[in-house]
Amino acid sequence: MAQTTLMPLDPALSPQQVTRVLTITADLLPEEVTAARRARKTRGWVLAVVGLVVLALVGWYLVADKGTSDANAELETITAEQARLQRKQTSYGDVVNTQSENAAITKQLSTLMKYDLRWAALLDTVRDTAADSDATVEGISATLTANTGTAATTTTLPSTSGAASVGTITLTGSAPDKPSVAKFIDSLNDINTLANPYVSSVVQQKDKTVDFIITVDFTSEALCGRFTTKCKTGGN
Repeated sequence: MAQTTLMPLDPALSPQQVTRVLTITADLLPEEVTAARRARKTRGWVLAVVGLVVLALVGWYLVADKGTSDANAELETITAEQARLQRKQTSYGDVVNTQSENAAITKQLSTLMKYDLRWAALLDTVRDTAADSDATVEGISATLTANTGTAATTTTLPSTSGAASVGTITLTGSAPDKPSVAKFIDSLNDINTLANPYVSSVVQQKDKTVDFIITVDFTSEALCGRFTTKCKTGGN
């Protein structure tokens, strides 16, 4: 059995001094080892950052590639729809051409029928006005001068219409007396489609009645037709 010999404590040292551990430290590793460890640590961080950047780029590429694929698919769908519509439009080519021709014809008719008017309605108005004045219209001669290049009839009488004169009407007939003829003239003067009525001749007969000849202009207010200004359904 081994024996342990206890050495007596130095009476000059206290127990605290004997158990005190010195705090002296020293790095005994060579500088090369420390630099190598630091380089490996830095290289690890760099590789980690590069890896994150590469992952981000790969993710962005995948997203962009999917967006491009979706856009190409949508473009193909639109292109196919456009081709279908073009084929469908071609099948209706005759209808489209007919519509264009109808529009061109309507435009030409509007120009050609610029001076169209409802003669029957205008002459009925003249006859009804004469009847209200106790006059009788026995003959009517109407001339449209606006589309012939000739000047319309003008008189020194004032016009009651602001519209331009486009033709003349010559009326022949009879009345009980001259006041009836005057009343007929005044009534014609109140019609907006007529202007400048005047008496060309008044001849008294043996039975005291009078025969008259009246000339009156009709204005652009009387112009109407299917291809121009719509005619009014009512009276003047």
